Amino acid sequence: MEMNTPECMVLFNLMKIGFVSRGNAIRSLFAEAIARQITRAVGIKAEIFSAGVDPENEPHQLTLKVLVDKKFPTHDLTPKGLEAIPYEDLDILVTIGEEAKDKCEFIPGHKRREVWLIYEPKGGIDSFLKVFEEVEKGVLSLLKL
Repeated sequence: MEMNTPECMVLFNLMKIGFVSRGNAIRSLFAEAIARQITRAVGIKAEIFSAGVDPENEPHQLTLKVLVDKKFPTHDLTPKGLEAIPYEDLDILVTIGEEAKDKCEFIPGHKRREVWLIYEPKGGIDSFLKVFEEVEKGVLSLLKL
């Protein structure tokens, strides 16, 4: 096993992950909340970051509703710009959606990059739940759980 593989990082409990989407009001906030809760639950020491290439002013209200309904803490989830992520220290950078993928091509320093083509929800709560489930599957796969 190579020292910088996700399996090794989980084994040695060292991991820094950044999630970037367009506005950091839905998808990357879902990813941040899910990754924080899962890593804590399974005992992985991790720093989880999220940001938007064009950050919104506040989280989408349906994002918060889904997270609260699913018993995730939301008190510290706020949209942030790209400067909020320490790219040079990341083990994994995940871009979510075309906008983030295209605007983050220039970012160096991380050990691994993943692109998730999960699109913003269109509509009501059902579309937000579907996006939450897609993001959750991505996080579980990323962490090899």
